[in-house]
Amino acid sequence: NMYIINPTRKHSYSRPLNIFLDTHNSEIKELVNIIFNKYFNAEENVILKKHLEVLVLDLYIAWNTDPKLEIVIHMSPNSYTLVKRYNQLNITKKMIDIVSVLINHDLIIGNEGFENNTKITYICASLTLENYFKKIKVSVFDISQYQELIILKDNAKKDIDYEDNSKTKNIRKVLEQYNEILRKTFIDIPFLEKSYLEYKGRKYNVNQHSKLVKKIFSNGSFDEGGKFYGGWWQRISEKQREKILMDDRETIEIDYKSLHPVLAYAKKGIDFWERTNTTKYSYFNDSYDVSISGIKDREDSRAVVKLLFLTALNTNSEQECFHKFRNQWDYELHSYKGLFSDIFLQELLDSIRDRHYQIDDLFCSGNGLDLQKLDNEIIEYIVGDFTERNLPILCNNNSFIIWKEQLDLLVNNMHTAIKWVIGGVVENSQIQSNQFNILAFKDHILRNIDKSIPDQSYYSDSIMKSSISSDRCEGYIERWDNHKSYFYEKYDHFKQ
Repeated sequence: NMYIINPTRKHSYSRPLNIFLDTHNSEIKELVNIIFNKYFNAEENVILKKHLEVLVLDLYIAWNTDPKLEIVIHMSPNSYTLVKRYNQLNITKKMIDIVSVLINHDLIIGNEGFENNTKITYICASLTLENYFKKIKVSVFDISQYQELIILKDNAKKDIDYEDNSKTKNIRKVLEQYNEILRKTFIDIPFLEKSYLEYKGRKYNVNQHSKLVKKIFSNGSFDEGGKFYGGWWQRISEKQREKILMDDRETIEIDYKSLHPVLAYAKKGIDFWERTNTTKYSYFNDSYDVSISGIKDREDSRAVVKLLFLTALNTNSEQECFHKFRNQWDYELHSYKGLFSDIFLQELLDSIRDRHYQIDDLFCSGNGLDLQKLDNEIIEYIVGDFTERNLPILCNNNSFIIWKEQLDLLVNNMHTAIKWVIGGVVENSQIQSNQFNILAFKDHILRNIDKSIPDQSYYSDSIMKSSISSDRCEGYIERWDNHKSYFYEKYDHFKQ
């Protein structure tokens, strides 16, 4: 017997179903009614109809973004969270039945697959549904997301419920204002004809619904974690981020990754910039530049060294450090499953200790620092300030993306935040804050600088010169026009 096996489609261009969608648009509600009455013989069932509406809304967004984009539907009942806080529209396993009905009636195309050993189906709109979509006038901006912005995970990384208190209410208030600024800001890349970017074999959408930012806390405690999470710019490479425009204006990414080592050295009373050991490693060398066997990608290898460095500063033993490292590594963003054995991490930790021998006793000893927490305090301070001024700012892992004109504001903010944070870490710090000037500036500028530290105007000049004026492609211009016409009040206000 000869079997012909259909080549399986690579479903690298897919994303999970967004269960948080809602709209007041009458045309799409009408379409949901038509589909519901035609294919479901349930009596006017409000709950089923709500499920159908969420599905149709997400299919519409996906189709509007790119007809080839697929949505991942979990086919196992256990995949639907029952914690009301994270599922405010109360979407349950009923979604599975709705998807099956729509597949049977050729409204959507479904392909079965597996993800982490559970059954999933990849779906997208069929021609029939596309024809319905073409007839209605709906702007993607009319579709809103009702989503909890503060997520608490337990030790097993499952979302858990919590009681709100004044702290969470304050954080949420800032996050809501911050997301509102992002919602009204056009964040895009001028050479993208279609609104997605490819990075490491996956495609990431660059659109109105892929920029919601949340805060995720871990291990059941609001004292752990608290990173800003979400936003398509966190999923792509540094090179790609350089091209981001906000409201069609050029941005710059400012990196403060060297802050952690500086804080750790400050704790020992050593001025990182004045360390005696500048000959062995060039003056501006990256503290995380430790070579690793088994990882070729430079950005990935820095991420590994950095996480191990931070974890080692914040644990009591090497065993705890390695365990915590594996728990915190983001396998979704970077693979390397199975690489981080104790032996592998031990070898890397030894290299880090060699490189930073002056602070060796802070690693895995319980005498270190919770740098992650300091980090989050700095980010919160800066995002809070930009938000109060109604200015967009994007957070990435240890960098900010801002309009070029806001460089001085960011640097001043950094100083204030660092002084405030260092004050808590180091008593009678001998370290002058002007030595932190250097932290705020990006590698590519630092590489060309000799040891004498030039003044700030030098940096500002070189940054302004390194600007990239880029041609805008048609797809970009169309998206920018759509954005402006929906949020016309904002842009008319600027014109005056």
